[in-house]
This record gives sequence, structure tokens and C-alpha cells, in this order.
Amino acid sequence: MFLGVRTHRAATTAQRSGVSTLYWHRPRQRGIGLIEILVAVVILAVGFLATARMQVAGMRFSQSAYFESQAYFMAGDMIARMRANVAGVRAGEYDNLGTAQGATNPGCSTKMCSPSEIADQDVFDWSQHLHSATGGASFVPLLPSSDAVAAQGSVARLAGGQYSVTIVWADDNANDQGQGALRVDLISED
Repeated sequence: MFLGVRTHRAATTAQRSGVSTLYWHRPRQRGIGLIEILVAVVILAVGFLATARMQVAGMRFSQSAYFESQAYFMAGDMIARMRANVAGVRAGEYDNLGTAQGATNPGCSTKMCSPSEIADQDVFDWSQHLHSATGGASFVPLLPSSDAVAAQGSVARLAGGQYSVTIVWADDNANDQGQGALRVDLISED
């Protein structure tokens, strides 16, 4: 047993001398190099720029989705108005109607109106989502307009007793023309 320990000590001494010999021949590492830091900074910068770009794109697409939901609101509003005025729909009062800046208020909220006057009131109320009745500077339309695309809503009669409610607005994210559009078709129950 005693011999085994000496042999072990002899091997350990030989290993130490071999390790120390290898240790002196290897170059020492003295810390992080300037190039390594530069590479790390470039990688971080690219990552931050990509993240910022994704945030901006997400905000733009969120705004576009908001405009589309507002267009659905406007289309649903006019469809509900048409369903409430069936006599006006049958008489063709909603054929080829559209929102307008100078729509007049027939005052159906304070008096009894005919189906034709109710249709005019509906167009006036619908126009108030996009155009100011008073022309005030503080008015904020439901959907944006631009020089190339004016926000507007229209109702058109199609063949077979169907109607089409179309909303158009300025939206740079929607397509190449910078225009967002929504069309809802409904069937009249004549």
C-alpha cells in the first residue's frame, strides 16, 4: 500500500511538470478584445432597430384596423336605418344616396316625417360622421380624408332588390392607392 502512494505521487509530480510546461507555452488571454465588443454592439443595434421597426409597423396596422372597424360601424348604422324605414326603401328613397358636406337637416327628430324625409334625415345623420355640420375646426371625422381620397359613404341599388353600402376613406396601409374601402351588400325583402 505504501508503494502505491509513492507511485501515485510520482505520477502527480510528472503531471504537474507536464502541465506547467504546457502552461508556459500557451498565450495568455487578458480580457475581451475591442473587436469582440464592436461585434456585440453591432448585433445589439441591429436587434434594437428591428424591434423599433416592428413596433412602428404594428402601430400602423393597428390604425388601419381601427379605420376598418369604424367603416363597419358606419355601414351597420346605415343598414339599421334602412331596415327601420322599409317604406322608404321600397319607394327607392335610398337609391344612389351618399354622404355630403352640405346635407340639410329635415328636422325629423322634432316632427313627424314621410319616408322620403326620413331617408333625407338618415343621410344627414350619416354625413355627420364624416363632415361637420357647422364647419368647426374642432370637428374630428370618424374616418380620415386626404387630398387624393375623400372619406365618403354611399348606398347603391343593385339588381334583384339588393343594396350595396360602400364606405371609402384615406388609408396609406390599405393598398397602393392609399385608399381603404368597405362594401356590404344586403338583400331587400320585397
